[in-house]
Amino acid sequence: MMPDRRKNILFIHVDQMHWEAMSAYGSPYVKTPAMDRIAADGVSFRASYSANPVCCPARTSWYTGRMSSEHGTANNGKYPLRNELPDLGGWLRKHGDYETAYAGKWHISRAVPDSFNQIYGQHEAKGDIFDPAVSRACMGFLDNYESDKPFFLNAGFMNPHDCCYTSGAQGGEGKFAFDSELPESELPPLPENFYVYRGRKSKKDPDKERFMRYYRYVYYRWVEMVDAEIGRLYDMLMNSRFADNTVVIFTADHGDGLGYHGQVSKSKMVESSWRVPTIVVTPDRKRKGQEDNEHLSIGVDLSATICDYADVPPLPKMTIGKSLRPLVEEKATDWHEYIVGENWNGQAKVGIRDAIHKTIFYGDGKQVCIYNLETDPLEMNDLFGTPEGKTVQAKHEKHLLDYLDKIEVYEPKKVTDKQPSYKLYADWYRDFKKERA
Repeated sequence: MMPDRRKNILFIHVDQMHWEAMSAYGSPYVKTPAMDRIAADGVSFRASYSANPVCCPARTSWYTGRMSSEHGTANNGKYPLRNELPDLGGWLRKHGDYETAYAGKWHISRAVPDSFNQIYGQHEAKGDIFDPAVSRACMGFLDNYESDKPFFLNAGFMNPHDCCYTSGAQGGEGKFAFDSELPESELPPLPENFYVYRGRKSKKDPDKERFMRYYRYVYYRWVEMVDAEIGRLYDMLMNSRFADNTVVIFTADHGDGLGYHGQVSKSKMVESSWRVPTIVVTPDRKRKGQEDNEHLSIGVDLSATICDYADVPPLPKMTIGKSLRPLVEEKATDWHEYIVGENWNGQAKVGIRDAIHKTIFYGDGKQVCIYNLETDPLEMNDLFGTPEGKTVQAKHEKHLLDYLDKIEVYEPKKVTDKQPSYKLYADWYRDFKKERA
C-alpha cells in the first residue's frame, strides 16, 4: 500500500494579537523569533481580518465556515452554536478520513466534539500557565503519532490575552492608575492616533498616557511568552518526519486596541481590533518570506483554506469563505472585492472594507465613519459627509446589501432578554435592507 501523502495541517492560533505585534512585521518593541521564522517560511496575508473581533464568534466562524450572524454565536456568553451545523473536525474526519486533534483554547459554545481527540483544553486558565501545556501536548502528539492517516492538529494558545488581566488589575480602560518601577525610557511611545477616535479628538490626559505606555510594554511581553511556546512546537514539527508534508496556518482570533485610538481590548471595527496576522506555510516553501498586501481576507477564508488543503468539500453553505491556497500558489482565482465584519457586543458595529476604503456602521446604522486607508491608515480623518465619503458610503451600502443576499441570517424561534444579540443582528439587517430598498 502506498503511504497517504495528503497534507497534514497544523493550525496555530493565538488570542487577541495586534496584527503588527511581531518583529518580522516591523515592530521594534517586541522580539518574536518563532513568529518571524513562520513568516520567513511562508506567505503573510497582511490585509487579513477577523469575522467578528470577539473570541467566541470569531472562533466559531473558523470551525463552521459561517459568519456570526449565521452560526448563532453572536457574542461571548450564552449564545449556543446552531446544533445542525457541522464542525471542521467532524467534517475532515467524515470527508477526508483525517485524524483530528485539539489542544488549547476552544472557547466555542459547544463542547469540544467527539470528532476531535481533545488533548488538552480549558479556556479559563491564564496563558503563562496554559500555553506551555498546549505546546507540550502538541509536541507529544507529533512525537507519538504513528498512523498513516493525515492529521489536523489544532494548537490554540491563550496569550497575549493575559493583557486583559493586566488592564483589569490596573483599573482598566478609563481608570489609569498603576504602580510600576519601570523607567519611562523603557515604555513604548504612544500611537499617533492616541487621542483620535471616530474622527474626534479627546483631551490630553497624562495619567492615561503613562498607563497606556505601560500597557503596551506589558502586552509585548505576553506576545514574547507565547512566541516561545510556538517556537518549541514549530521546531518540533520541522525536526519531525512530518516536516515535508505539513501545511502550517498561523493567525489570531482578533486584535487588540494596544493604545491605538486610546483603547485596549477588542469589539471594535478599527484596524487595531479587527485586523489580524495570517500566515500560510506550505511544505515546498516556494514563496518563503513573501507578503500579500493586496488580497483582503476574512476569518471564514481559513475554513475554506483548511478544507482545500485537506482535499475535502467546503463546509455547508460556506458562501463567503474563499481558500487562500490559490493565492499562496500564485494561481488565478476569483477573489473578494470587499469584506464584511460584524460585531454585536453592545452597540452594533458592521465594517466593510475594499481595497482602499473602509466604512463602519454604528448603532442603528445611521452613525457612519468612513476612512481612506491608503492615505489615512490610522483612521484619523472621518470622511463622512464629504464628496469622497458619500461616494464610498453609497458603494459600501450596496456591498452590504449584496452580502445579505449571500448569507443565511439565523434568527432563533425564541429570544430571551439574556440573549439580546440575536434580535440585535436580525433586526439590524432587516432594518438596513428595508431603509435602503
